[in-house]
Amino acid sequence: MTIKEIAKLANVSLGTVDRVLHKRGKVSKETEERILAIIKKANYKPNMYARGLVLNKTYHIVAIIPSFKAGEYWEMPTQGILAAEKNLSQFGIKLTLLKFDQNSATSFEEKAKELLELKPDGVILAPVINFEAVKLTEKLKAANIPFNLIDSNLPDSGALSFIGQDAFQSGKLAAKLLCSETQKKGTIAIISVKKNENHNKTLQRRIEGFKDYLYTSKLINDITIVESNIHLSKNDWKKRLKEACNPNNDTIGVFVPSSLVHYVALHFTEDPQYFSKIKLVGNDLIPNNIKYLRSGVISYLIGQRPQTQGYLAMQNFYNHLILKQTPEEKRFLPLDIITQENLIYYDIEFSNIFNLA
Repeated sequence: MTIKEIAKLANVSLGTVDRVLHKRGKVSKETEERILAIIKKANYKPNMYARGLVLNKTYHIVAIIPSFKAGEYWEMPTQGILAAEKNLSQFGIKLTLLKFDQNSATSFEEKAKELLELKPDGVILAPVINFEAVKLTEKLKAANIPFNLIDSNLPDSGALSFIGQDAFQSGKLAAKLLCSETQKKGTIAIISVKKNENHNKTLQRRIEGFKDYLYTSKLINDITIVESNIHLSKNDWKKRLKEACNPNNDTIGVFVPSSLVHYVALHFTEDPQYFSKIKLVGNDLIPNNIKYLRSGVISYLIGQRPQTQGYLAMQNFYNHLILKQTPEEKRFLPLDIITQENLIYYDIEFSNIFNLA
């Protein structure tokens, strides 16, 4: 159906239909509702490419994410964001990447200030520094700047959408996998390996889900749960990690609720005869983790599709700003179970899929 046909059915001018479609100019409520009803019934989709050419409008999106080194977790969401920018640039969408040091609240504050001065049309936010991120969302709302959250959710923040995994269910899945491999008495260690002191709600929710599964399992009377925090900034972190891996000399499984599981895996390789009996579960398909999954030191990795998170966050702004569609408030992505056996079927070279090379 064309705009001309919609105008004829609604008994209005082409200009009136255009004003309703583009939400500009004054149209009576009754007329607007009549036109929108016809559009909905006909499943009309405007030609957004033509609209972009006519309006010659640019939509500026700013992504504020943690800085990273090659092979680290945050490289993957960034790949997705850049892939989407490339595919959506024809519609006038342009991107600015602002990277902050996730070990420094001051670094985040500086980038947040820079972001607000840019006055973007939309923001992609990775709220890994929880308190500072909340303060930024309040300023974005005050400035009427829509924002999408990736990786970690901030409930009731007013975000356009959250895109990521259900962290609680991810933790439950990790516990189920570990229990399926350890049908004997002993200790299950939950080890949080940290590079900073920042509170990460996603990691906490994974731990909560993990314990929730264990508390209701048949193994609850046979196992002991021991939690440890290992801060890599401490001089004695290796000693503490060794103690955390085997606190009661009867460890049967270890869960690391982050992408830093490779630190534990490396420790396992230093005493392979003993640790070969212990099952290790962690998160994320980064190169260091893949190495230990491939060799069998890590039993399972749970993937959260970080490239897809970044891509969909950008695509949401195309849908919202150009198509005038309201995105899902929460977009939970599948929880991928990656093992030594199925690893070869996971294409981690996301950039190749979207021809970014």
